[in-house]
Amino acid sequence: MFGLLKKIKSHLVALTPLENEDEILLKDDYDGIKELDNRIPPWFNYLFYFTVLFGIYYLLDYHVFKTGKLQAEEYREEMTIAESRKAELMKTGALVNENTVTRLTDAASLNAGKDIFRTNCVPCHGPDGGGIIGPNFTDDYWIRGGGIKNIFSTIKYGVPAKGMISWQTQLNPKQMQDVASYIMTMHGTKPANPKAPEGTLYIDSTAIK
Repeated sequence: MFGLLKKIKSHLVALTPLENEDEILLKDDYDGIKELDNRIPPWFNYLFYFTVLFGIYYLLDYHVFKTGKLQAEEYREEMTIAESRKAELMKTGALVNENTVTRLTDAASLNAGKDIFRTNCVPCHGPDGGGIIGPNFTDDYWIRGGGIKNIFSTIKYGVPAKGMISWQTQLNPKQMQDVASYIMTMHGTKPANPKAPEGTLYIDSTAIK
């Protein structure tokens, strides 16, 4: 076994034995430094042949038959997958927070927000948003600021000192966005028994009319 390995190593390296170096010693002499005429090791030639064969395969696979995908095509596919996943995350509200939230105006979102409001918010704010224990949503005055970001933040973190719980443990970000958007539709409406304005005047320059 040891002898076989020695033969394989000798074949791959193919160096001339030390005792026979005089046979391959070149006549040139550079300040006493002489050079041996060793041939290129077979392993190096094998590596070269492999790279040539791989280059031919690469050319046929990627550029002639186009059965392989070039980096640009793989990049486009990965970007398409990423955009699809991003859209899915946006639908679930996973990327929505008080800094990125935007007001929704589509019927499905507003209806979902209306259902959440009727289930959870009516006891404190009234069925028409006129306010009972909680403030009136229909006027221009807000205790903690109006606009989608402020309303979303108030829903998310609650107002424990006033008895309003944090809803982030019961509603996901998309649901909080839905109900915040629905609350904004109450502005300017005429509730049956509106509560007196509370807080300060808030003018949202980005509000959708």
